[in-house]
Amino acid sequence: MINLKNKSVVVTGGTKGIGAEITKTFLKQDAKVFILARDKPKRSIQAKGNKAVFIECDIRSIESLDNAVKRIKVLTKSIDVLINNAGGAPMANALKASNKFHEAIIDLNLSAPLNVSQRFAKMMMKQKTVSNIINISSVTATRPTPGSAAYGAAKGGLVNLTKTLAVEWAPKIKVNSIIVGYIETENSILHYGSTKEINKVAKTIPMQRMGKPKDIANACIFFSSDLAGWITGAALEVHGGGEKPSYLDVAKPQ
Repeated sequence: MINLKNKSVVVTGGTKGIGAEITKTFLKQDAKVFILARDKPKRSIQAKGNKAVFIECDIRSIESLDNAVKRIKVLTKSIDVLINNAGGAPMANALKASNKFHEAIIDLNLSAPLNVSQRFAKMMMKQKTVSNIINISSVTATRPTPGSAAYGAAKGGLVNLTKTLAVEWAPKIKVNSIIVGYIETENSILHYGSTKEINKVAKTIPMQRMGKPKDIANACIFFSSDLAGWITGAALEVHGGGEKPSYLDVAKPQ
């Protein structure tokens, strides 16, 4: 029930971290993968002898996005899966951050996925088969995260956007989101400080480990397969069990 051979897949921000692993995982399924990103990877991303096609694109720019879509239309007649993975934000105090900063974060993490989805949905609506759009959200969408006000709001909006588009675009397009927990990537040391700190964070997770990019990639494969044929508008939490209530560290329940 997982047969993605020759399916056309678009991954935004698919050159590093979670995006690169998503790209490789679909290539292993013999899918044709197109990466939209600003910077070309130093080495082509490939797996099982299949190479991803890199297309330079700043998804925040409508002109850049439209040019990328035009190029993809030349390379393939259809798009079966779109994964809105590009996103992120540095930590910032909401009181001190500039309006320009807040707008840029919301633009990248909410407005851009909507614009990307709209353009590929117009292609998908003309296809005979059911297509998939998968939005990569974050646990910041579901709980307060000091230092990530604009980012959390944008990711929360992305989950709501997912549910709305799932209703609007059914039954031709299934739209789902993945709420991503703490994931260990090549940049984790920069974010957490050291392997020791990463291990400390891992101990706070019920599954006793940080997530791997592969965990998110596998969820994308599931949503894209026939196994998820009747699932749309869902927000799948992939976070190792989440976080235990903080009061358990200070209180002693009877």
